[in-house]
Amino acid sequence: MALGIIQLEIDASEIAQLQKSLNQLFDNKGLARILEDALKKAIKPAEERLKQITPVGPTENLRNAVSSRTKAYEKTGTAVGLVGYRQSTKEPSTAISNAARSVRKGKNRGFHQWWLEFGTKERTVTTIADKPYTRRAHQRRMKSGVVAQINAHQVSGQGAVIASSFNKRGQVFNSDGSLQPYAFFKKGKKGETAISVGATPAGGIRRIAPVQTALRETQPQIAAILQQELRISLERAIDAITFSSSGTVGGVIGE
Repeated sequence: MALGIIQLEIDASEIAQLQKSLNQLFDNKGLARILEDALKKAIKPAEERLKQITPVGPTENLRNAVSSRTKAYEKTGTAVGLVGYRQSTKEPSTAISNAARSVRKGKNRGFHQWWLEFGTKERTVTTIADKPYTRRAHQRRMKSGVVAQINAHQVSGQGAVIASSFNKRGQVFNSDGSLQPYAFFKKGKKGETAISVGATPAGGIRRIAPVQTALRETQPQIAAILQQELRISLERAIDAITFSSSGTVGGVIGE
């Protein structure tokens, strides 16, 4: 997962006591597995909530990237649980096309997850865009209302500073062919050597940082499930304790 660490703060006093009790019955390997199994169930509410509040764009890439993961550390008797978005990669993805453009769709395509969660700082663009390019064929609506078909043609260098969210595939369009409203194109005036692109707030337009919000809102559920699962494991372990003829005590679980 590509997001930075977000601390989950809960009252873990009883959980810590349960973990301590389990530690008296199991070695680190056994304890780590118990903790991981408990975490798998405990973090599910956060994963579901994250799916609910993640903005959905034309590709649904970010919502499809929602995931959870757990890992047991058998040497130390600990485990961790992660909730967030899958790391963006260049692995194979599916091309989806509409009347205007072709974009890529896949669970590994949530490249904008960091910007949405933490926002962006104001930045200054100083590069002069002076490279000729070929403008694709398109339709243009004139002031008179007439729609004209513009053929592909060569365009000379702009000779100006340009900031744009467009990429080599051009503008980003919705499935109905309409332009995504959040795409932008900003061109400096003649003689300007720099232009500024404003900061984006954490959480985007809605000011809701998805991962932080999902974790914060589901903290009580996470704590309750984790506590319940550890208590069940402890009770099962105690029920399964057997006394050997030598008086030694051993605990087993799940058998």
